[in-house]
Order: sequence, then C-alpha cells, then structure tokens
Amino acid sequence: MAERARLEQIRGGRAVKEETDPEFWFHIQRAVLLALKDDGILSEVQLPYAEEMLRQQCRGGGAGRGGDTP
Repeated sequence: MAERARLEQIRGGRAVKEETDPEFWFHIQRAVLLALKDDGILSEVQLPYAEEMLRQQCRGGGAGRGGDTP
C-alpha cells in the first residue's frame, strides 16, 4: 500500500522553520524518503533504516547537518 503525502490544512501565514516546526519538517523529510522509494532509489529494505535515522535526527534536536551528532 503506497503512502502519500497530502496537504490537510493551512494555519496562519507565518514562516515555517525547522526550529519552530520540527514535526512538519519530519513529515516533509519522510515524504522525500517515500518519493525516493517510489522512484526506486531506496529499496523496501532501506526505507525503514532511513526513517529510523530521520527519527533519531529529529529527537536529537533537529539540525544534524553539521556532523555534530555522533
């Protein structure tokens, strides 16, 4: 069963940032992972590992870009 990202609701007219909206950023990044799987870039086996890495990154405060996480 394919999972699809969809816009459910728009709230207010504010800027969305990783620091202020971590749940939104998680879901956007997960949607990218699902798209990569649909395109055959990630396999069914790789997807759960990539999702877990994303969850750990989000739990660790978000950033994870500068190599500051172990």
